[in-house]
Amino acid sequence: MRFHDVAEPVRHLVDPARRTEQILGQPFSNPASVLDWASPSHIVNEFVKQAIGYDIFGEAAQAFAGDWHQVWQAAGACRNLAGAMQDIGINVSAGNVELDAHWQGNARDASYDYFARLSAAISAQQLALNAMADAYEKAAEGTYRIAETVSGIMKDIVDAAMIGAVAASAGTATIETGVGFVTGWGVAAYEAYKIAELAARARRLIATASALIGTVAGEIQAASTSTGILARHPLLSHPYQHPAGGTA
Repeated sequence: MRFHDVAEPVRHLVDPARRTEQILGQPFSNPASVLDWASPSHIVNEFVKQAIGYDIFGEAAQAFAGDWHQVWQAAGACRNLAGAMQDIGINVSAGNVELDAHWQGNARDASYDYFARLSAAISAQQLALNAMADAYEKAAEGTYRIAETVSGIMKDIVDAAMIGAVAASAGTATIETGVGFVTGWGVAAYEAYKIAELAARARRLIATASALIGTVAGEIQAASTSTGILARHPLLSHPYQHPAGGTA
């Protein structure tokens, strides 16, 4: 007998959207601008290192480097595949019902039970795949927004470091006057204090992003174990042999 699909799984198997116009209801800014502070001049970077004792630019760049749009696309690919798996399960289930109505014999019940479990296992893959999509979206959205906030802080650090470096240089150049030395290094010390406060804020946000990624990685790993359910479903080793000699 000929079966007719009631759903179209292939319609879901398209390329995921390259990007979304919004994340969390807010429009994307230029992705390149998020890390445009990542290459400060040597004098700025050295002033910051001397002020706080560590390379905050390197820490932030390491935490947020990466193509988060690719992560967003991974979520779309998982959702598309989830829709396809659901439709495949629907087709197997519909075919099973149709076959059951036309098949008589001892193997009928066993066949119906087998294909019912198979269709359920196929359709159930959508749950794990959608859970993975949710996790990828959480990673992309959360990290991107945290990166934007850190970007603003890092730009403030660059501004403060430039002022501080210039003030320190001016103070050193006017050391013989006394007044110029005190004024210049006083400004430099104030900017160094501002940098320390800003860097501490940036570090807290970096830690938040790291915790978010750790949580998401666990969610993806947990969901991925569920995608193996279908692989554990026993497949027929050979076609059904009808007692009369036919093959089904």
